[in-house]
Amino acid sequence: MTREKRVPLLVCDLDGTVRHGKDELGRFVNTPDDVVIFPEALELLRRWKQRGGRAIAVSNQGGIALGHMTMQVCASTMLRTYELCDQLFDKIVWCSHHPAAGDPEMARCWCRKPSPGLLIEAALEIAHRHNEIYPPYMGLFVGDRDEDEQCARLAGFDFLSAPEWRSQA
Repeated sequence: MTREKRVPLLVCDLDGTVRHGKDELGRFVNTPDDVVIFPEALELLRRWKQRGGRAIAVSNQGGIALGHMTMQVCASTMLRTYELCDQLFDKIVWCSHHPAAGDPEMARCWCRKPSPGLLIEAALEIAHRHNEIYPPYMGLFVGDRDEDEQCARLAGFDFLSAPEWRSQA
C-alpha cells in the first residue's frame, strides 16, 4: 500500500494579497483587465513551489450573487489571474455567494470565508489528484482581511497577513 506524501500547502486569498484589490485599485476586481499581480506575491509563490509545496487560492466573489458580474466573467478573471501568476496555483476556487443576495440560494453557503469549506474542498481535490496530504501544521494561509484569518484558524492553518508575507520577497 502506498502512503500519501505529506506536502506543505499555501492558501492565498486573492484580492489584496496576490493581486491588487479594492484598496489598491479603488474598485473591485470585476474583469480580466482589472487583474494586477503584486510582484512580491509572484516571487513568494515561485519560491513555495520550488520547495515542493502546493498552492491554492480561495476568494470570496460575492459580486456574482449581487449581480455585479457573471460567473463567466469571474471565471475569465480567475483564468487571467492564473496566467499572470505563471500557472503556479494548483487550484483557484471562489465563493459566488453573498449574505445580501436576494436569492436565498445565493445568500447562504458553507464556502464563503470565514467558513473553511471551500479551502477544505480544494485541498481534498488536489490531494486526491497527487496522492498527497496537506497537514494544517505544515500549511500557511495568507490574507488581508479578518475573514481570511478566521478561515485559517477554523481550518487549523497558521496565518500571515498579506503585507507581512509580501515583505519577505
